Amino acid sequence: MRNFLYLVICAVLFVSCSKSKNGNFNIQGKIVGLKKGTIYLEKIDIDSTQVLDSVYINNGVETFSFSENIKEADLFAISLDESMTKKILFFGEPGQMNIETDLNKFISNAKITGSPQQDLLKEHDDYTKQIQYQNLDLIKDRFIAQKNGELDKLEALDNKYNNNLKRIYLFSANYAINHSSDIIAAYIALARMENATPKLKKQIYDALTPEVKESKYGLLLKKELDATL
Repeated sequence: MRNFLYLVICAVLFVSCSKSKNGNFNIQGKIVGLKKGTIYLEKIDIDSTQVLDSVYINNGVETFSFSENIKEADLFAISLDESMTKKILFFGEPGQMNIETDLNKFISNAKITGSPQQDLLKEHDDYTKQIQYQNLDLIKDRFIAQKNGELDKLEALDNKYNNNLKRIYLFSANYAINHSSDIIAAYIALARMENATPKLKKQIYDALTPEVKESKYGLLLKKELDATL
């Protein structure tokens, strides 16, 4: 009986290990300074989050790995103990990815390699964040001007703010159109251009390749356009 139970346990472990090695989407990761905790791999949808897998880390083991089967590039997250302050969002796709960070600066120090779609998204976001930071300064300047009664400055500050928003949307639209064969183009139109005009978004959709139009984010973009145009 004891031998039978041993064989059953070995069989279960073998199946589990085999399954974990057969995915087409593989992540190797490291969190410097981690002593213990649970690391989650999450799939991020427009209105929901799904936990795909998790691994418990103990005894100061800083490395982890995940393996899943996915159909196409999509948005995922690695989180520690499901904490919102320790959640790294990234675009994953079939292939091998590597994610490294440290415990104290979990998000800001994250280094993600192995996903061309993630590289494109980062390039886009790095540029738009510079303009967004400028707008944060303009909001602060506007508050100070209003507090000091400098009403003549408000219109100029508002114009700069609105022009920056236009710059972001025009850059995003051009960036997406220039990468029309990448799923990230449809994602940018959906997730980075929420308040852009439907007409501008339709220009992006019309430029997408047939394959991207049939992707998850291509179909979601078409659904949005059908409801607004």
